[in-house]
Amino acid sequence: MDRRQLLKVAGGALLAPTVARGDTYPGRPILLQVPFPPGGAADVMARLVARKMSESLGQPVAVENKPGAGGIIGAAAVARAAPDGYTLLLSTTSTHSLAAAIKSSLPYDPEKSFAPIVEIANGKSVLLVSSASGIQDVASLVKLMKSRGAGNNFGSAGVGTLAHLNGEAFKRAAGVEMTHIPYKGMSLAVQDLIGGQLTMMFDSAVSALAVLKGGRIRALAVAGRKRTPVLPDVPTLIEAGVPGFDMEAYFGLWAPAGTPAPIVERLNGVLNAAIASPDLRTEITNLAADPAGGTSAAFAERVARDRRKWKQIIADAGIAPE
Repeated sequence: MDRRQLLKVAGGALLAPTVARGDTYPGRPILLQVPFPPGGAADVMARLVARKMSESLGQPVAVENKPGAGGIIGAAAVARAAPDGYTLLLSTTSTHSLAAAIKSSLPYDPEKSFAPIVEIANGKSVLLVSSASGIQDVASLVKLMKSRGAGNNFGSAGVGTLAHLNGEAFKRAAGVEMTHIPYKGMSLAVQDLIGGQLTMMFDSAVSALAVLKGGRIRALAVAGRKRTPVLPDVPTLIEAGVPGFDMEAYFGLWAPAGTPAPIVERLNGVLNAAIASPDLRTEITNLAADPAGGTSAAFAERVARDRRKWKQIIADAGIAPE
């Protein structure tokens, strides 16, 4: 074998492990971390996705909940994990857009610490009022709030949460005044809404469904581009007369930065096939979300666009970074 042939063989040997990591992946079980408590929309979404991934990849995909600090603790843990495709993150707008917009510092860089894989779905928030208020639509709510001046308030699970920032965006878009009341959990805010201590609030549609069935709160509008099939009679805020109000939240899958491209591409293909399957599409729709999919690059751009939007909303509301 001459020197040129020897170099060619040696070069191929050096490249082989990189290719093999994509071709042979996965060779052992995968951990899918959710940075929120069990039972929430992200947790349910993760378990649906894990089942489909396991079927396609031929390896168990275990879901682990690592809640705390609005998702930041769990996201940071995945950012520090080995970039080998065996520790993944299913997260939401909270960890990669809202946290980046409102936190002065984070234990990870939302743009540089992760390899985006795919956008799984767009979740819906709904505008809620107490049924006892007698308010039937957004126009009536806005009229009442304007007549009260500064005597309105709304609740959320804390400063910088999606419910808080949706409220701030609504206040500006509808031209009303109201005060934000932070709670230690959305269930406490809902109870005060029912009791008349809050004028209105936003909550995720999937979380609100159970309470809506009880008849004590009413959904006036969906904060997204289109209605959700689980609440077919509830209009979007745009339809209800609040122009441009599109505050859909995303669910997405991430790997630690530095994960080999062949692994990211494999996972993207598996997830796109899963999202296209009728059973998963139905299950996602039942969570008041719209199935998404697409390329990793498209997901990265969606996240960057979302981050810019929330930063502007925070600036307009005069909220100081924490």
